[in-house]
Amino acid sequence: MRFTEVMKFFRQFTVLVQRNLRLIWNDKLLMASLILQAPFMVFVIRLVVDPNCFTSNLVNVGSRTALFILSAMAAFMGTLNSYREICKERDIILREASVGVNLLAVVLSKAFVLLVVEIVQAAILAFGFVNVVHVPQNHLLFETNSEIFLTVLLMLFASSATGLLISALFKSGETAILVVLVVMIGQVVFSGIMFNLSGVSASIASVIVCRWGMGALGASTDLNSRLAWLKAGFDGPMYDSTIANLLNCWQMLGLIAVVCIVAAWLVLQISFDRKKG
Repeated sequence: MRFTEVMKFFRQFTVLVQRNLRLIWNDKLLMASLILQAPFMVFVIRLVVDPNCFTSNLVNVGSRTALFILSAMAAFMGTLNSYREICKERDIILREASVGVNLLAVVLSKAFVLLVVEIVQAAILAFGFVNVVHVPQNHLLFETNSEIFLTVLLMLFASSATGLLISALFKSGETAILVVLVVMIGQVVFSGIMFNLSGVSASIASVIVCRWGMGALGASTDLNSRLAWLKAGFDGPMYDSTIANLLNCWQMLGLIAVVCIVAAWLVLQISFDRKKG
């Protein structure tokens, strides 16, 4: 790609980011939803989670449940942030592409704006969680609170990238929401919390945001040491408190985000080529 084409791409990207931010600012209902989601989730955590589930002498499975609630919230929020982003503007996007707007710049601009929003959401959700729950400090790479923030942010972003792909695949939000519901059910079923995963189910779990989020959260909080005494099969390599496991979970979340963003761009490009042809 020549220098002039690169500069054109970044100019388009910048203009599109500004437009997306302006659309959020002008849509008061959407902005309120984005602002209030994370505080509401923290309020729910305060209602249902035992603050001493990690630190009580009577250690129980509540610590794993608390982390699952956090990871499920992040996965659901990310998908709901983005599942309408492309389909609601599909005709406009394809029309602008016909006059030279780069479709990759369109998808990346939406992903970037979502990332900015989700940095704030992740900060509220993660640090709200550690203020409610007395989380032990394990210090694998950073302070455990910071690791939880990074995991929640990666989960939000990977889930929103999944939502962008869904949005690119369908022409209306009404159709897309049905797929979103299926994806949300999959986040729960294939998270590794409810069932032991093997064979095909383990393969499906490898693309499930909640599974890798739980792995990273379990590593950061040394979840295995709190579950092993149960001798009920809850502890396992999924939660190994090692730097390698934590980094692998983060890498998988990043990979899911990248693959979904590229796939959303390719879907839009194919739709445009068909329309042009």
